Amino acid sequence: MKPETLEKLWRLRWAALFLGAFSLRAAFLLQWFGLPYLGALSADAWAYDRWALEILDGGLLRQTAFYQSPFYPYLLALSYKLFGHSSAPVLWLQALADAGTCLLVMRLGERAFGEKAGLWAGLLCALYRPFVFSAAVPGKETLAVFSVALFALLALRAGEGGAWRAWFLCGLAGGWAALLRTNALLLLPALLLWAWQRAAFRKLLKNAALPLLLGAALPILPATLHNFAASRDFVPVNYNGGFTFFLGNAPEATGTGIYPPGFSSNPLLEETQPAQLAEEALGRRLKPSEISSFWLRKGLAFVVENPGAWLKLTAAKFFFFWNRYEIPDNYDLQFVAANFSTVLGWPLVSFALAGCLGAAGLFLARRKEASGLLVFLFAGYLLSVLPFWVTDRYRLPALPLLLPLAGGLAAALAARDRRALRALWALPLLAVCLLPPPFNLRLAEGAGWLQLVTVYAETGDGRKALAALDKAAAADPASVAPEVILAAAVSLERRGQKAEAAALLAAASRLRR
Repeated sequence: MKPETLEKLWRLRWAALFLGAFSLRAAFLLQWFGLPYLGALSADAWAYDRWALEILDGGLLRQTAFYQSPFYPYLLALSYKLFGHSSAPVLWLQALADAGTCLLVMRLGERAFGEKAGLWAGLLCALYRPFVFSAAVPGKETLAVFSVALFALLALRAGEGGAWRAWFLCGLAGGWAALLRTNALLLLPALLLWAWQRAAFRKLLKNAALPLLLGAALPILPATLHNFAASRDFVPVNYNGGFTFFLGNAPEATGTGIYPPGFSSNPLLEETQPAQLAEEALGRRLKPSEISSFWLRKGLAFVVENPGAWLKLTAAKFFFFWNRYEIPDNYDLQFVAANFSTVLGWPLVSFALAGCLGAAGLFLARRKEASGLLVFLFAGYLLSVLPFWVTDRYRLPALPLLLPLAGGLAAALAARDRRALRALWALPLLAVCLLPPPFNLRLAEGAGWLQLVTVYAETGDGRKALAALDKAAAADPASVAPEVILAAAVSLERRGQKAEAAALLAAASRLRR
């Protein structure tokens, strides 16, 4: 083949990667439309849908500060306004954005380790199973992943001799990322710390820090102004951070977001219950920032009074972050892959592969070069998660930073580069990644079927709700929560299926004996 032809084919890799990644996501999205989940949204997906409908119903401004990150619900409301009450348009947008993430990751790999490493990184990203799954789920995570990848690429351009404008654009991307996931703000000091190695402090402050922070403030400013107008309180983005910190650092905390006894994970109570408990404890009305501060102090008190337990808890969170298991939060990827025939069952890339390659790739990076920036940003994101808890979707935004490092190692291995021997330093992380997860997976399977009990009940399919209950009980009777069954029975009764509702309650009653 002529060199000119090879060059043309090489240039087509961008289009091929994008189309391949989008086709895979489109295939799963079409399959997802045929599954029952979108008929009755769960957890955060339900909360975002409810918030978007409130915005359309005249609630453009809330009566109090934002509790959750605001960007996604407003995007959802805009989609509902333009296309009607359907998740489909935003999900197609998510599929396109996720395919775009693959291009950004490929470019990051190229800048850090060369073109072949970039191609490896892009392929890993395109085939990464959690990305394919997340893009089909109503939620902010796919856009958060895209925003982190965009921030990282703009950070590379700014850090490698970029002018004031480049740093400002990087800040804009960081501010947008914070509107999707507030902990992304920690990426900014991580970037400045990397840049500090390469420039004098005074020059860094003037030419980098100032435009970076101004750029980041611009997208955040509307949220801050909204919060002050609604609550007469200074809340830069949202105020759930203190309570989230408490849940991750309470005496009963496990490191995976399990709510302690007396606290409900019901989305209806997610905002009101912490506020009510804090106000009852202090005996007065509290502003949103005071509510967050109350729970932050509670969490810090546990850390100070139980340093040994806190260290063990933090070690557990670190383990969960690096382990191959995708800890389910809203929807269980492993459950869907195992129980429905979709592309998730194909031999795609899991964290077992991406995590191992990425962990080893950390040791190929050079501190002051482009690859070193990826390490700084990844460390910054990891440190932004560990104080709270770890689930599949909390880990997801770290992957655009880890996959280029994985591509660097893959390219080194393919070329038999001696630098790949540095991967031996990553053996402890590889062991953590590949160890069996310390969870009752039968209980997780039962929880997956129990979620379907709710979904089928809310969509009026009593027969399938009963069948799902039987499967939940067969997997692990402990997964059958009475309050979930009662709510499912109420849903069936409202739809006129009284016999099915009674049968559901009777079946659950037999299980509890």
